[in-house]
Amino acid sequence: MNQEQHEMVLEMTHPSGMQGWFCPSCGRRILLHVPPHGDLVIVERGDESAGHSGSIGGLRIGVVQVSERRDEPEKISEERLLPWIKALEDLNLDW
Repeated sequence: MNQEQHEMVLEMTHPSGMQGWFCPSCGRRILLHVPPHGDLVIVERGDESAGHSGSIGGLRIGVVQVSERRDEPEKISEERLLPWIKALEDLNLDW
């Protein structure tokens, strides 16, 4: 059985180092504090049966294509950031 694979994209990075990742395929949202902390908070579950991965850097590598990152990052509307803002406020982080 082949598990469906979704690629998550980095949408925001909080000054604390917490990263907000989003899956455009199913709506999954997670907050990830990279090692050494390793904290993971699921904000929106999305498709839990799919495998999720993501990467950051200048290149995005897919199954059949390689594309270079745009010079200007995509502008993210305040409305789209609201789930992240609420999740970060709810965590009451003290870092």
